[in-house]
Amino acid sequence: MTQPIIASLTQPMFDQFIAPVDDELVSRLVRVDPSLGYAALVEALNASHAPILMTAWQSVPLPESFLADCPGVKVVCHLTGGMRPLIPRALIERGLLVTNWGDAITDTVAEAALLLILSCLRRSVQCQMNLHIRKGWREGITEPDSLLGRKVGLHGLGSVARHLTRFLAPFACQVSAYSPPVPDELFHQYHVRREASLDRLFAENDVIVELAALTPQTVGMVDERLLRLIRPGGVLVNVGRGPVIDGAALARVALEGKIWIGLDVTDPEPLPPDSPLRGLENVFLTPHMAGPTVDRRYRCGIHAFKNIRAFMRGEPLDAVIGLTQYDRMT
Repeated sequence: MTQPIIASLTQPMFDQFIAPVDDELVSRLVRVDPSLGYAALVEALNASHAPILMTAWQSVPLPESFLADCPGVKVVCHLTGGMRPLIPRALIERGLLVTNWGDAITDTVAEAALLLILSCLRRSVQCQMNLHIRKGWREGITEPDSLLGRKVGLHGLGSVARHLTRFLAPFACQVSAYSPPVPDELFHQYHVRREASLDRLFAENDVIVELAALTPQTVGMVDERLLRLIRPGGVLVNVGRGPVIDGAALARVALEGKIWIGLDVTDPEPLPPDSPLRGLENVFLTPHMAGPTVDRRYRCGIHAFKNIRAFMRGEPLDAVIGLTQYDRMT
């Protein structure tokens, strides 16, 4: 008998991530509602001898005893990104193979970056406050700017940044990036000029997009000195990792109102109610929801089933989470 795939998914998670996927493996998936608790999940896994568990947001948290409780499970395919509240580090240390959504959402994150850029340039927060809060019109609104022909600097040239270069192409932007580990071939492939330093990236571009990976070396890398290199009227967007930017320094610079700031990620998260970033007309905020949008979550399901099929064939899996990557997660 073919072994099932056990999924600790709520009905909404199943409907968004799995139901739209056209894959024969969907028929082998057995959903165990998280509301039934951990004992029900253990019973389903052991009764079926399933080697694969699928999880997502709102799944049952796994205890450190999970591998002892369910010795037949070899892989956890996590449909979403961060997993620290659900999957303990100790399980990865003990050999559990864990994957997440990998690059399946990078295009929607790049799309969100474009939204933040345009919202800053077009003074969206000022407009909304005038029209909705003050019941006014154009009073006090700073004249808007266009993205067309602008110089855009990317801190990082990973998958999100590469998608963003494609989205920027119709705007005829001059794109540069600071990403020392990335080979010259990728810079040429995406028509991006290599920037020699972060100083030059921040000082010489109209728009800076923060996309650096979170590592011990990048925490707080974007400090007050760098932030003050941004030219007056310039735009800073962060859809990468909040801690890469010094939060206190960012608040001080934001309060001066000389640059426009678009943030999907902050440090800390959630943004505290008394954060000085709240209520500023030069700061456009979204609550860490750059991706994936509901209509695109099926892409994460497709990615998971590709990994499941690779596991069944004894092939390498994509987006395997090691201890270093786990520790970087929020």
